[in-house]
Amino acid sequence: MNMLRYTRNKYRKESISAKLIEKKEGEYFAIPGKVPSPEAFFELIFMTEEGMKTFEVSVFEYNVVDVGMEGTLVFQGYQLLSFGDWIKEFSL
Repeated sequence: MNMLRYTRNKYRKESISAKLIEKKEGEYFAIPGKVPSPEAFFELIFMTEEGMKTFEVSVFEYNVVDVGMEGTLVFQGYQLLSFGDWIKEFSL
């Protein structure tokens, strides 16, 4: 399981053709034994020419795509930035 990271992303931005092959959702305890209820997590798993790539995403990103969709995947290290016409990169 790959929890969101709140650190500076020093990886280079990459772009590659990909197909969404699986969606996963589940729950985890951020601080086991200390937090009374679990938090939800959502993952998208893509197949690329380099192999499988897995990204933790928001519930919105999770819900706007379906398994089988194909498009350009843009990511930076562990962070999905955009996918096809469905998930678009934004900056704060």
